[in-house]
Amino acid sequence: MNITRKLAVAATGVAMTGGLLAGTAGAAQAAPAAPTAASDCPSGWFCVWSGKNYTGRMQKVAGDNANLTQFAVFQGFKSWYNHGASCDYRWYGETNYRGNTAVLKRGVKGTGDKVWHQKSNKWVNCR
Repeated sequence: MNITRKLAVAATGVAMTGGLLAGTAGAAQAAPAAPTAASDCPSGWFCVWSGKNYTGRMQKVAGDNANLTQFAVFQGFKSWYNHGASCDYRWYGETNYRGNTAVLKRGVKGTGDKVWHQKSNKWVNCR
């Protein structure tokens, strides 16, 4: 197989999986298809969906992230689920862990018409 063909195959594989987006300290990944249930969020991740009732584009993060602004769904979502394996999820209204903040307990999920925004996060109260 020539090099051009190999690169085309590799690019197709990345496009089909949605690619992996890595933050400085954490990681995030966008789902290529539109999930339809909170259960689509894998264990150990915090997931958000652009639409209510866990519809639209899903974005998920693991680890601490000082800047979530690079992930579009975190800048306007209507559904969320903390499917963290052992930690609560602390979100911040500004990058670098500043601004308004709140803790979402492990297992909590929500959906509605309100549009939410998060700019950074940390995992806290790990058990």
